[in-house]
Amino acid sequence: MEYNKDIVKDGEVEQETTEKTYTQKDIDDSFNAGVRKANSDWQKDEKYKEFIAWKKQNQTENDKINELTQSNTTLANEKAGLESQIKLLQAQIQVNNSDVKKEFSKFVTSEVLEMVNDTTDFETALKKYKRDNPQYFGEMQIKKTQTAPNLSGGTKPITVNDIFNELIRGN
Repeated sequence: MEYNKDIVKDGEVEQETTEKTYTQKDIDDSFNAGVRKANSDWQKDEKYKEFIAWKKQNQTENDKINELTQSNTTLANEKAGLESQIKLLQAQIQVNNSDVKKEFSKFVTSEVLEMVNDTTDFETALKKYKRDNPQYFGEMQIKKTQTAPNLSGGTKPITVNDIFNELIRGN
């Protein structure tokens, strides 16, 4: 199809114009070409280049700040965990030095730590617990007694130690 075709009729020149219909793709291509041209013009500007450099530098500094903040938070959490472990170990040392029976050491430590608050320190709580629960403190003494009846007619049970002493003495 020819556009702008001259048609001759009875000596007159008539101009036939056929309008072209544009598709969305034609419009988009035309628009994008204009945008590219406009972008290329102002991207060559020196102030734009300075702005881009400043933005990259600022972004790098923000990244560093975020990284340091995250690192600081991680270290603070680790510090809190270590301080908690130190507090627990110090409490166990104090409990062990207070003449607690070894098999009750961890139990007594946890019980005394539960008693500690803003008004009661660890030493005070330990003294109170020791006074209220003497069964967990002191040396453990195991005394074996004879389970068989006393053949000598007494009412007191005889220990193994007493039996050997009698055998040695010849009684």
